[in-house]
Amino acid sequence: MRNTQQRGPASTPNPATPPATGHATQSSVAAGADGSAAMIAAIREKWASEHTRRTQAFLAIREHLQEQPSAQAVRTAARLWCRDITHLADDVVAAMNSTETTE
Repeated sequence: MRNTQQRGPASTPNPATPPATGHATQSSVAAGADGSAAMIAAIREKWASEHTRRTQAFLAIREHLQEQPSAQAVRTAARLWCRDITHLADDVVAAMNSTETTE
């Protein structure tokens, strides 16, 4: 298992590195240098907020797992977390599908 304390979650990008793009998008070309800098700053701010929220969630799960009395209890709790998160995702997808409108 990865040590997320040292390296962070697997899908965490580096906020210091701007996103790599092969081509300039129409909005970035139209925005010019000042608009691009503002857009990059907004993306980094959003990433930092999402990273903080994700890290807090992982730390809460880790704390719960560390409270378990045995290795078997840790694995059982982890499976339950995975099950609950999967059910939550299914509920969110169902809610999204029920609110979609046909055009």
